[in-house]
Amino acid sequence: LILFPKATAQMAKTILSPITHARNFISAGAFAVANGILPGINITPATVAKSWRSLQVGAPGTRKFNDFYRELAELGVVNTNVRLGDLSALLKDVDFGSSVGADRALRGLLKPLSKIKNWTQDAYMAEDDFWKITNYAVEMDRLGKAYGKAGVKRTTQQLKEEAADIVRNTVPNYAYVSDTVRALRVLPVGNFMSFPSEIMRTGTNII
Repeated sequence: LILFPKATAQMAKTILSPITHARNFISAGAFAVANGILPGINITPATVAKSWRSLQVGAPGTRKFNDFYRELAELGVVNTNVRLGDLSALLKDVDFGSSVGADRALRGLLKPLSKIKNWTQDAYMAEDDFWKITNYAVEMDRLGKAYGKAGVKRTTQQLKEEAADIVRNTVPNYAYVSDTVRALRVLPVGNFMSFPSEIMRTGTNII
C-alpha cells in the first residue's frame, strides 16, 4: 500500500518526465565538466559520435558499437545509473508488472504503455551512458599520453582497466551504493537515496 504508489510516482517523475530526462542528461554532463572533460577542449567530434553510436536505445544511429558497449558494461562503466537503479529495485520490490497486469483486459490496455515505459527507461539510461562513455574515452586518451610522456609502458588492457576505474569512482555508479543506502528505498519518505550518497563519494574522489 505504501511502496506501490511510491514506485508509480517515482516512475512518473523520472523516466516518464521529459523535464527529468533533460535534467538527467545535464547533470551527467556536469560530472564530466567536474572531471575537466569539456566540449571543444578534450571532447572531439569523433568521441561524441562513438559515444552516440554505442548507446543502447532505439534512436537513429545508435546500437552500432554493441561489442564496445558490452566491453564497457563488463568494466562497470555503463548501465549503472543510480536513480534508475533505485527505481528498478523498487519496481521489483512491489512486483509492479505482475501486480498491474494481473487482469487480462488490463494487460491489453497497458501493453502500449509498457512499450513507452521500456523506451523511456532505455533513454534515461542512455543519457547517463553517453557521458560515461565520453568520460572513459577522454580518460583513455589522457592516460595514454601521460604514460607515453613519462616513458612508462602500459598494455591496452591496463589502460582500459585504469580508465574504467577512474570513471567508476568519479561518476555516480549504482554498483558502489551500500546495502544500507539501497535499503532506504522501502521507506515511505525519501526518494533516490543512492544519488546523494554517490555525489558525496564521487565528489570526494574528484577532489
